[in-house]
Amino acid sequence: MKVRSVQWLMVVSAFFGLVWVGGLAMTLLYYFNDVSAAPQAVPAAVVIEPPKPISEDGSFRLLALGDSLTRGTGDPAGKGYVGYMLDRLKEKSKQPITVENYGVNGQTSAQLVSLVQKSDIQNQIKAANVIVVSIGGNDLFRGGETLGNLDDKNVKGIQDEFLRQLDTILKQLREHNAAATIFLIGLYNPFIELKDSAVTTKIVRDWNYKVTEAASRYPQTVVVPTFDLFQLKVQDVLARDLFHPNAAGYRLIGDRVAALMKW
Repeated sequence: MKVRSVQWLMVVSAFFGLVWVGGLAMTLLYYFNDVSAAPQAVPAAVVIEPPKPISEDGSFRLLALGDSLTRGTGDPAGKGYVGYMLDRLKEKSKQPITVENYGVNGQTSAQLVSLVQKSDIQNQIKAANVIVVSIGGNDLFRGGETLGNLDDKNVKGIQDEFLRQLDTILKQLREHNAAATIFLIGLYNPFIELKDSAVTTKIVRDWNYKVTEAASRYPQTVVVPTFDLFQLKVQDVLARDLFHPNAAGYRLIGDRVAALMKW
């Protein structure tokens, strides 16, 4: 009787031992299959920073493009907003600053498109840390011609053509320099105290809004507002031609642009 009991106990023990081994095997199989099927950790994305502008002499390089505002027409000292901006920048930093000014009196957006396609200008674009651009006043006002036809359809046609040219300009600048900050100088209304001032004010404000929309499609591109600087007592900040800024007007623009620059 005892022999049978021992044999029965051994059979039962063996059975449960096999069950345990089988269970262990199944557990291990499930574990490793589950690990291999689990999503693998994805390496963190590599952030590639835009190439830095090349400056052979180690200076801070500023490129100025655009029309007579960039040239400084109307300022007896000939400094324009670029010159007064430079004065403020020198106060903020001891780093050497190199300025290349390619402002052209009467320049339109179409003419600026042609300019930025020249190889020597493209080299200047590549080397710049900051690019400032004033363009659009000659497109819109056309030497005062637009004042004789303020019809919405006429103004919209001028605006649409300008925006196409502006987009080409910004594409060219970004193609040759992905890192520089671009500052676009907004328009002011030199005719704010003349006849149809409500109409011209609306036109200029709408123009600036559309320019801001266009600039928003490009990184590190800032529109610098100037309308408010000339809104009150405009005669005090205009030159004798009552269109370009005088020294005081240019200083206001230059100070505002310099205040936006970070070092």
